[in-house]
Amino acid sequence: MTYRRPSWSWVRTVEPLRDPITVSEAKQQTRFTQSNDDALFTSYIKAATGAAEDYMNRGLYTQTWQYTVSNFYEMLYLPMAAPLQSVTTVEYYDTTGALQTLNTSLYLVDTTTKPGRITRAPNQVWPTVQADRWTGRVRVTYIVGWPSIDSIPERIKQGLRLYIGYLTADREGLEPNAEQALRMAQACWDDRVSWIEPTSTYPYYAHWRALYEGWPA
Repeated sequence: MTYRRPSWSWVRTVEPLRDPITVSEAKQQTRFTQSNDDALFTSYIKAATGAAEDYMNRGLYTQTWQYTVSNFYEMLYLPMAAPLQSVTTVEYYDTTGALQTLNTSLYLVDTTTKPGRITRAPNQVWPTVQADRWTGRVRVTYIVGWPSIDSIPERIKQGLRLYIGYLTADREGLEPNAEQALRMAQACWDDRVSWIEPTSTYPYYAHWRALYEGWPA
């Protein structure tokens, strides 16, 4: 799973070790009992989980993401990080082109916002990055999601079960009531999180955006 914007992108680098609900739970929702359908329901669970995460813009169970940006910013909201568990590393390419790990004393991690974020620490200055590198100059590796299956809100898991019901009912794409099941699932995923574009206090930033990316200054 990879997402890209003009000057930043994010990708999941470590998948969750478990699914938010079990095959047994999914079958109970749909009243299926045959064991030869286990592989099919496993695929339904993964599809439902992906749909929920995309719809809500948040990772459900413990997983690792890497966010790549073109520069340091005063405040950097981390995609899919609701909840944010921790930041593993902040790396950057210095003026010589060498990859460095940023000292943790230079930034603060806020796990309470939605999504989680990092900010420059008080009285600290970001290091200078390689000027002639136009992409991937700064990258943040971080862990998101609830730390246990039990801690994932039941409302979200109920949405997964309803979405699986939608997939089961609409295998051929002809079931007239399938869309209602889909809407019910999305209603359970109403705690959506908006990704927030990086912001900077650098005085040249607005001009740089207008000149090189064609965006309004």
